[in-house]
Amino acid sequence: MKTFFLSALFLLAGLSLPAQGLTIRYDVQADSIAYLRDGQPVKKAQARNGEPVTLQVLNYNNYLYKVSVREENEEARIAPVAGGGISGLLAGPGGGASPFSMLSGLFGAPGGGPSFPIDDFGGGFDDGDGFVTDASAKTANALLKQFSQTARLIDNTEKDLGEISREMKRLAQAQRIKALAAGEIEKLRYNPAIPPTEIRRLSMEYLETILGKQSEVESLEQLLEKTSAREELSRKLEQFNSYTEELEGYYQAVAWIRDSLRTIPLSTAKFGEFQAAIDSFEGAGEGRLEQYHQAAEAAAMALSDMENYNLEQLIQLRYILEELKANTFSHTFRTQAKGDRLRLKLRLDPVDSISIPGISTRQLSAVEVPVYGGFKVNASIGVSFGSFFEQPQGYFLRDSLIVSEDKDSYLPIITSFLHFYPQSAGNVSVGGAFGLGLGLGGDSGAQSVHFLLGPSFILGQGQRIALSAGLMGGRVERLGQGYEVGDSLVSEAGSLPLRSVYEVGFFVGLSFNVL
Repeated sequence: MKTFFLSALFLLAGLSLPAQGLTIRYDVQADSIAYLRDGQPVKKAQARNGEPVTLQVLNYNNYLYKVSVREENEEARIAPVAGGGISGLLAGPGGGASPFSMLSGLFGAPGGGPSFPIDDFGGGFDDGDGFVTDASAKTANALLKQFSQTARLIDNTEKDLGEISREMKRLAQAQRIKALAAGEIEKLRYNPAIPPTEIRRLSMEYLETILGKQSEVESLEQLLEKTSAREELSRKLEQFNSYTEELEGYYQAVAWIRDSLRTIPLSTAKFGEFQAAIDSFEGAGEGRLEQYHQAAEAAAMALSDMENYNLEQLIQLRYILEELKANTFSHTFRTQAKGDRLRLKLRLDPVDSISIPGISTRQLSAVEVPVYGGFKVNASIGVSFGSFFEQPQGYFLRDSLIVSEDKDSYLPIITSFLHFYPQSAGNVSVGGAFGLGLGLGGDSGAQSVHFLLGPSFILGQGQRIALSAGLMGGRVERLGQGYEVGDSLVSEAGSLPLRSVYEVGFFVGLSFNVL
């Protein structure tokens, strides 16, 4: 029993959770619209009367524009981005090379040394007869094992060098752009030709060059550490030189293994391929060592010109960083679906505080959402065809006898309907209709007024057509005073004792909305 009550409680709690409703995502940059229903993509927009509708205006420059949304509830009656990033700032005066640009070029390659196909020689060497018993083959295999260990050490050391070199590059770049960063970011914000995504990316590129990764500036203490950029580059240079010396030792070991292999009298093809591969590996290593020495010299030159950061500048850049992290370059407008059609008219108005030539109001595409549900009342006018269950009769005297004849079996009626129904999500709604009509071709006056009541099918959501059917009530003439057809009646004036009575019939009608 307890489990049953808990299950019922969770079920009721789930039912009481409000639905997310319809979400409209308008991408200004791509000029595209997407629709989501409770978080899931849908092909077309449609909302139930009274449910929440959320409009998200995405990818617009909110430094330049503010979003204006005008809501209308209709009642249906019846430029290229400048390339280059920060790399252009790394050139020296007059376009010449500088220590900073040298660092940029030397450290551009990813970490890790030259590759070596060590797996191709994993089986070792033999003396040519398939047996590893010869002393020369054993010596070659021992050198292969020693080289394999040395190659792994070289690879790890060069990865460490790559990581340190990237940090040194960042510090050198930051020295060049620290005085320009705030101004360049300000220009990016108010450049109408640059998309919002590029404003964020390029600005973050500037900021991360100076401040490092976002995780490195989450506290004031970490920010204070950034003020000692010169000391940081000096420490990185010491580590870089230490790893370079270590790497030189490993390549000297490779050179010794290469020379030792030349003294082994093996002539197999596999052994010859191994010797050639080691020669190539060692030669590439010598070239990379020369690059590392040049990079160290360039870093030493950059260190001599480097100044520590001003804390006030770093704090200002930190504020900009936090603002960029919080800025979604979007606007959210919430409303409720009402009427038969919700229309949202969007406009981008220039921010009052800016005065940039060429910035003017931008009219965006309107968003239209058909609305269904809710109780509707509409009027329509049309033509109905009605018939009484008991056919109307015409009475007259013939040779003093009352006789009759059938009148028309159906009657055209000009009808005014009042429809009441819940609006469906499709183009067909089912409801009720009450009508008042005037018959054509019959007697005039009150006898020609008919009342109609029944179900109706309403086709469409804007200009509607209604098909109605049901019961009809109206006046017809019948014999009175107890007379019946065939009775004898003597009347000097030829008048008959008639009375007007209400009778019931049925009708079918077609009408069009007028409100």
